[in-house]
Order: sequence, then C-alpha cells, then structure tokens
Amino acid sequence: MQCAKSKEKGFTFTEVLVTITIIIIGASIAIPHLQGYIINRNLESAARDVESSFYALREEAIAQNIVNCNNNFAITFDVANNDYTTTGLLSNCTTVSQTKSPAYFGNDVKFTSNIGAPCYSGASTTFNATGSVVFLSRGIMNPPSGTILLTNSRGSTATITYYLTGKTNVCFNLK
Repeated sequence: MQCAKSKEKGFTFTEVLVTITIIIIGASIAIPHLQGYIINRNLESAARDVESSFYALREEAIAQNIVNCNNNFAITFDVANNDYTTTGLLSNCTTVSQTKSPAYFGNDVKFTSNIGAPCYSGASTTFNATGSVVFLSRGIMNPPSGTILLTNSRGSTATITYYLTGKTNVCFNLK
C-alpha cells in the first residue's frame, strides 16, 4: 500500500502572522535603543573630529618650522555659534582657514559651557579653551592646557582636555 504525499508546501497563514508579530515586537523594543546609540555615536564622532584637528595642526606646526613661515596655527572656538575654526599655513606661507561644527555629526551635538559631572577624577567641568589655542613651532600649545566640552540631546557629554605637549585626552559620559 502506498501513502499519499501532500504536494502542498509553504507556511500557513497563522505561522506567517505569528512570525510578523514577533518581528514587530522585537523592532518596537530595539528601535528606541538604536536611536539612542546613534545619538551617542554622533557625539563621539564630533569629539574625535575636534581631537583630530588638534593633532593635524600640531603636526603642521612642527613641519612648517622647517620652512620658517611665521607660524600661525590655531584653533578658535566659538561656543555661542557652535563652531570652531582651524587656521594653518600652506607651504608658501599662505594662511588657510576652515570652520567646522560638531552639528555636522548630529544636529543635537553642541559645545557647552559647563557640565554637571566630570567623566574622570580631576576633569574640568567648565569649557576653558576660550579664544584661540595656538600651536607653536615645536608642537607645544598656548595656553598650555584647556578643556572643550560637548553635549547631546540625551545629556551625554564628551570632555576633551589638551595639554602643553599636544597630547589630548577624550572621555565620554554616555547616557
């Protein structure tokens, strides 16, 4: 005796409906967390961009020392307008400036004057890189130290501390 095999293949409507329901529930839980993750990553990217500007200008100041240009390498911060301007020199001693904003990485990323809690012991909670940070030909900075603060809409903060020798320290207090 031979058994009849069913030729129908596929999923039942109930199986498809249960699968879609599980996907919708998972997405409704994951999407808010993903949005928070993205907002914090934007803050981290903006802080790393400021940090890389410090390193790039320091290297240019050291390299231009050989050319004997009147070194004028600086980063000027404007907290009120939420931007900063880097000023450097070309090999023919022509001044070049570029203005950047942390909002490029996310509309809610902003420079802030102060934060409530430091992200490490001894960190400043006040933005004190007022005016320009000038890079001298040996790669040292004037003023010799300072702090740049960034925040986002979640209340997360980034603290960028720079030191005389050109070293920077970036730390994050993410929420």
